[in-house]
Amino acid sequence: MKLILLESVEGLGRPGDQVNVKNGFARNYLLPERKAVVLTEDSLRMLGKLKVKAEEEERAMISSMEELAVKLRGLHVEVMARATEEGHLFGSVTEKDIHGAIVAAGWDVAQRAIRLPMHLKDSGVHEVALHLYGDITESITVEVVPIDMEGTRIESLGAEGESAGDAEDESARGEEGDGEAPLSDGEPATTAEA
Repeated sequence: MKLILLESVEGLGRPGDQVNVKNGFARNYLLPERKAVVLTEDSLRMLGKLKVKAEEEERAMISSMEELAVKLRGLHVEVMARATEEGHLFGSVTEKDIHGAIVAAGWDVAQRAIRLPMHLKDSGVHEVALHLYGDITESITVEVVPIDMEGTRIESLGAEGESAGDAEDESARGEEGDGEAPLSDGEPATTAEA
């Protein structure tokens, strides 16, 4: 069925575009929702007005998306994800997870604007591209924070393979001790006299 769009329809066109769609899509969605009209001589006459309306909408959208891109510049969001001690995630961080973090930070960005070449599978800081509209893009920083099964943040491992907390415990024991090595039952070791 040949129609003229009255509103922008994603994946189909903008106001004033002439489209050819399946009858069911036209009858069940486009026509009842008043997103399009059947192509007739009368509807062709109003085509000029629709084109002007489409151009105005386009300019307004570009302007608002450029402003949003400037405001999003430098945005840093955190996504909590279950991970191993080494920081490898049990699952992956998807566009949906990142969208939730952006919305939680108070920004209104469509989930489809988030473009990941592949889902994030490791903890750490990642650059993520947002395709806001047309060729308007901006990058944000997403930090994937590893958590354990109880939801506690996993601290990064030190250079010697022990966590920072373990190193602090060792130094505290060394400072508090009297220099004698403890036996297995907790008593200090003594030297035998000859």
